[in-house]
Amino acid sequence: MGACPSRRGPARAGENGLIRAANHSSYPRVGDHPLDQQLRHALRSRDRGAATDAEVAAVEDEVTGIVVAEQSRAFVDIVTDGLVRWEGPLSHVARHLDGLHARDLVRWFDTNFYDRRPEATGPVRRRAPFLVHDYQVAAAVAQTTPVKVVLPGPVSFARLSRDRHYASLEGFARDLAEALALEVADLSRVGCRHFQLDEPMLCRRPEDGELVADTAARVFAAAGSGATTVLSTYYGDLTALSGALDRLPGSHLGLDMIADAGNWKLLEKLPERKGVYLGLFDARTTRQEDAQDVAQRLLPYRDLLTRRDVIVGPQAGLELLPRDQAYEKLLHARYLVEKLSREWTWAS
Repeated sequence: MGACPSRRGPARAGENGLIRAANHSSYPRVGDHPLDQQLRHALRSRDRGAATDAEVAAVEDEVTGIVVAEQSRAFVDIVTDGLVRWEGPLSHVARHLDGLHARDLVRWFDTNFYDRRPEATGPVRRRAPFLVHDYQVAAAVAQTTPVKVVLPGPVSFARLSRDRHYASLEGFARDLAEALALEVADLSRVGCRHFQLDEPMLCRRPEDGELVADTAARVFAAAGSGATTVLSTYYGDLTALSGALDRLPGSHLGLDMIADAGNWKLLEKLPERKGVYLGLFDARTTRQEDAQDVAQRLLPYRDLLTRRDVIVGPQAGLELLPRDQAYEKLLHARYLVEKLSREWTWAS
C-alpha cells in the first residue's frame, strides 16, 4: 500500500481547495484478539453483578483511548471517540434526556445492527452534559488531531422514535434540537470545533427538508463561528432535494457515494463554497476499496471538488466491521487524500 502517509495541518471550516480524511462516526469497540475483548468482559461482569458502573466506565475510557489511537495511526485528519459508550445511534442519547425511554429492539436500516427505539413520553429536555467527558478523553489521546463529536439529527431521531407525547413531528424535533444545542454549546466551551449531525432519514423523507434545515441550524449555531459542522446523510441519496441544497445548513454536506448513483450528480449542484464530506468507503462490507479506483471515480468531478473543502471517509459508522477491517478502510481513505493532494491542483 506504499509508504506511511503524512498528516497535513489543520484547516479552517469552509476553507476552499483542501482535502482531508476522517472517520465518519463509530469504530469497533471489540476486536478479534483476546486482548481486545476488555469492554465485552466488563459489560458481562456488570450484568452478573461482578463489576460496578464505575469499573465499566473506566474500561470505556481505556477502550476510547485505544480506538482514538488506532484512528490516529491510520493518519486520518479528523477522528471521533468511536462512540464507544453508545448502545446505538439513538438509544444512547435517549438515555440522557428527560421525556425519552429506550424501548423495543429494532433493526438499523438494512444492516445487521440493532438499536432500541426511543419512546417520547413527555417533554424532551437535557438533564446534564453527557458527551463532554467522552470528548475530553478522546481529545487527550488525539492531542493535536481534531476530534469530531457526532449526534443524531433531531428529525431522523423523531422519525425513528415512537411518539406518545407530541402532537407533531415538528414539536418533537424542535425540542430535540434545543436539547442537542445545549450539549453542543457545552462541548464548544471545552474546545470541540468539529460537529456532525446524522440525518439519514432525509434521504427517505425529502419532505422533511425544511424542518431538517431549521433544527440543524439551531444545533450548529451553538457550535460558534468557525466550527466545522457536517450535516451527514447516508444509506440513500438527496436527488429529490437537488434544487434546495443551499437551504441545508452546516459548513459541510455529507453524501453517501456508495448507496446510490444519484448523489454523484449532486456534486454539480452544491452551493458555492460549501464543503462536502464524501462517503466513499463502504462501512457495511469488509471488501476494501482501493484508493486508485476511488480516485478514478472522482476524476470527472475534479474541477468541482478542487475549489472546495473536501473530506473523505466511510459513508457511515464502522461499528459493523472487524476492527482490522475498519482500520484498513480509514487507511485507504488516507491514501486517497495523499494521492489527490499530489496529483490534483487545489485552489487557494
